[in-house]
Amino acid sequence: MKKKVLVIDDESEIVVFMEKFLAQFDISAIKILPGEGVVDCYNRSQPDFVFLDVQMPNKDGMAILKELKKNQPASRVIMMTGVEGKEFKEKAKRYGALDYITKPIDLNDLSKKIEEYIIK
Repeated sequence: MKKKVLVIDDESEIVVFMEKFLAQFDISAIKILPGEGVVDCYNRSQPDFVFLDVQMPNKDGMAILKELKKNQPASRVIMMTGVEGKEFKEKAKRYGALDYITKPIDLNDLSKKIEEYIIK
């Protein structure tokens, strides 16, 4: 069965890129706008994985992560951010993220994480 990944980012270029990149691994991308309704979309689509942006105008990605993990504790999430730092990494892990990738996205790093967390 084809894997499904939920991609949540306010930058349409990132969402389109992720959709095309995941397709190379035979993974379907489910795209939604950030903010309200993430948990509902997760429940409807039942994705195998989530890529979630941290900094978005409507709702902070960390808040979405907390809400998602509260309602769907088994959800598997990688955070995407333009800001790298120890504090961010610790906070993301504390809220239940498995890992994070930084923007601009390093294709080798993204491929490794897809192999490790989604395809395995």
